[in-house]
Amino acid sequence: MLRMLTVALIVLTSSARAHEWEVRYAQLADQTPEWTAMGRVPGWSIDISADGSTIEIDGDEGPYRGIVLIGRPWTVPDARAVEISLEYQTFCAISTEEMKRSGTVQLMAFTRDRWDALATEPAKAVDLALAPKPLCQKGIHAQGDDVTEWLPCMQEARLGALGGMAGQEVILAIVWSAYHFEPEWAKFRNLEVRPTPPRDLETEFLQQLDLDRPELVAVKDALGRGDRDAAKAALVAYMRTREQPSLPPLPTDAPESVIRSADGTLSHTFTLVGCPPTTIGEQIRWNEDPHNYDQWAIALNRHYHWLALGRAYSATGDEKYAAEFAAQVRSWVEAMPVQIGSTYIEGPYVEPGLSNLSLDAGIRMAQTWWQAYAYFKDSPGFDVDTQMLMLRSFWEHAVYLMDERVWHPKSNWGAMEVNGLFTLAVMMPEMRDSRLWLDTARQRLVEALAAQVYPDGAQMELAPGYHGVTLNNVVGTLELARRNSVDLPPDFAAGLEMMYEYYVAISTPHGRTPAVNDSGWGGVAGALRKGAELFPQRQDFLYVASAGAEGTPPEKISWSLPYAGWHMMRTGWTPADKYLFFEAGPYGAAHQHEDQLNLLLHAGGKTLLTEGGVYSYDRSEWRRYVLSSRAHNVVHVDGLEQQRRGLRETMTTADPYESRWSSDADFDYAQGTYSSGFGPERQLRVTHTRRVLFVKPDYWIVIDSFTPEDDRQHTYEALFHLDADDAVVDDQTRAASVVVGDTGLRIIPIAAALPEVEIIKGQIEPVVQGWLPTGRHNELRPIPTAVFRWAATGPLTVAYALAPREEAQWPVRACECLPGSTATSIVSEIALTTGGRDLLAVGEAGAGRELPGLGETDAEMTLTRIGDDGSVRSRFDLR
Repeated sequence: MLRMLTVALIVLTSSARAHEWEVRYAQLADQTPEWTAMGRVPGWSIDISADGSTIEIDGDEGPYRGIVLIGRPWTVPDARAVEISLEYQTFCAISTEEMKRSGTVQLMAFTRDRWDALATEPAKAVDLALAPKPLCQKGIHAQGDDVTEWLPCMQEARLGALGGMAGQEVILAIVWSAYHFEPEWAKFRNLEVRPTPPRDLETEFLQQLDLDRPELVAVKDALGRGDRDAAKAALVAYMRTREQPSLPPLPTDAPESVIRSADGTLSHTFTLVGCPPTTIGEQIRWNEDPHNYDQWAIALNRHYHWLALGRAYSATGDEKYAAEFAAQVRSWVEAMPVQIGSTYIEGPYVEPGLSNLSLDAGIRMAQTWWQAYAYFKDSPGFDVDTQMLMLRSFWEHAVYLMDERVWHPKSNWGAMEVNGLFTLAVMMPEMRDSRLWLDTARQRLVEALAAQVYPDGAQMELAPGYHGVTLNNVVGTLELARRNSVDLPPDFAAGLEMMYEYYVAISTPHGRTPAVNDSGWGGVAGALRKGAELFPQRQDFLYVASAGAEGTPPEKISWSLPYAGWHMMRTGWTPADKYLFFEAGPYGAAHQHEDQLNLLLHAGGKTLLTEGGVYSYDRSEWRRYVLSSRAHNVVHVDGLEQQRRGLRETMTTADPYESRWSSDADFDYAQGTYSSGFGPERQLRVTHTRRVLFVKPDYWIVIDSFTPEDDRQHTYEALFHLDADDAVVDDQTRAASVVVGDTGLRIIPIAAALPEVEIIKGQIEPVVQGWLPTGRHNELRPIPTAVFRWAATGPLTVAYALAPREEAQWPVRACECLPGSTATSIVSEIALTTGGRDLLAVGEAGAGRELPGLGETDAEMTLTRIGDDGSVRSRFDLR
């Protein structure tokens, strides 16, 4: 099928000239060198008609991805804003009702030298974020719904950085970004860009007030006699004295740390997202990026620092804090108009696109702006004009958040967006549309929970930190509703109980969430105390939150989340208990890592088997490392890594995931399979099945079985990231061990042929390996990573005993493979330090294997525990 991008009948109502279209190319932020080498570049053929009226991009049957920029000279008009009108279509073949992934559309303006620095050949395209920056940009269409009929679009765009360039020529470009290894196309026509007078937003805001409300009679009277200043003063006076609606109580004390933070804000010194304290000068450029890290600018625009100013003002009464707050309100409202962008709310500075996200609009409205307003509303320094700017911007935020284009029900973004909209609806009943806002927010709350949360309580992104983002924002709406007697949908609160139970299920012995996907080792106590407050019958929430000091223990010790595909095996709930976390579920709806069949292990009060966790959201090799399977305890084949990214069918599940789970007093068992291929093209097809057996309470058996689709020899490398200073390898047994105080971990291979074992620590070349992020931006520490390496032709089964050290003793003394072990079956005797032995047999179900002294078994897997006296104490059979 012919795929084409058509640009027809372009009218630039300044001095754009015909026949001067030029084409440039760029790449997307997640592009890899491997994809470039494979031809995953913006390689569409482009045909521009002789009269310049039509541009076609065709020939994409799936291999191409990247960014095409089509520009021509344009003279900047003498105006503060322009109106953009455009008709367009955009399509991606991967799109479904659940996953809408059409290409994005933007307009950008470049200086001639920046334009000429962009690639003129697809293969030389580089990440657009690393290329010369545009002067400004405007989002037209976000990645989402396909548009296959002509869709007219009209938007206003402030010229921002172009405001001082009237009469100068720039390159105005249509920018189309296509993300997937599937056919994609788009069409454009009738682009017009014409100067417009700026909107009178204050008048629009005043017109949106419900002046029939009795409490606004003074405002209505003043407007009726044409006295706008009196109307504004009356509105502010009312807002200063109204008692309802109200926020939850705010802290009014200011410990030294808060005063220090507030004083730093006075000097425009900000400490954000793990970066060192940074002073940015007298005039805040709200989307500047002093660390080349866009999350810094995004965090700045959430305005949490206003809360420190507010607490300092409340505690001291010092007007310097109010003066700074008022100055920042005026600066931000002028600099960052709340307008629809493709992803970002656009700003006027030279570095566009760094701030701020639609979710940030929700964060400001629910978590920082109303709280700051409450702190400062009575200050003389927060004068009528400044308060009017802020009140007007509240209304602008509501209009913005109501727009369907910035509503993301299937992401944690949606929870923040709807929390912000709900807060505005409750806190601004004086607005004509507040009831519409409230009804929309109620509907979206239900939609977000249905779209984001599995029946087992896990948020579908499968990142514990973002689970908390969704839960905390939804609970924020609940608390605000209850405080102000606002009804929510029936049974809304009841649906949150499983989201709190999730924290009980996954909690590590030291009360943390496992650092999987884009999450760190976050604490569970705060969430579970809130859960116990909302659901007082759940005394197990309080028990886990208090490390056993309050409440009653959970009914279960080990736990499985069948939709998330996560399995947690533990001996109890104290910090010294043993714990293993096994990932065997979907890829996740977002914030994913290549970590299928990953393991984490905790014992003796210490995390011993760890993973890369989360790193700053930048484009560095470190970020690529933590996203990759190299940072996880998984298996590589022939040096190739897992590759589920781009496979939409692996992201979520409609039914319990295909993994096995059982738990009783003697054993926990879980099983999962990775079958999505290895390598950037998933070209190497090997099925990896991992089985995990907890031999309670002593140690774990991990069994890896590999089934290649070809008959070639393959090399299998099993990675184990050890959170210790050093690791040692026993030359005879090939066991890798770490000791950390009285605890430690020994990984003992069990197979017919022993592996090669290598310890990698702090490696940069040929690939990054053996590092652990510290939680601070651009900072990691080296850790030993044990690599167990086998080579085999055809199917292969190997195993390991994961034996945590306890009270300076190893539970497993030795593992011996017995006669009958082959490349695909294992019969092993595991000698225990405390006496007794365990017999392990693994192989094809139905194939008889002899267990010394116990006869034959035809089970797929058997483990028998035998005491000193030769009696069978317990037995596990998998059939």
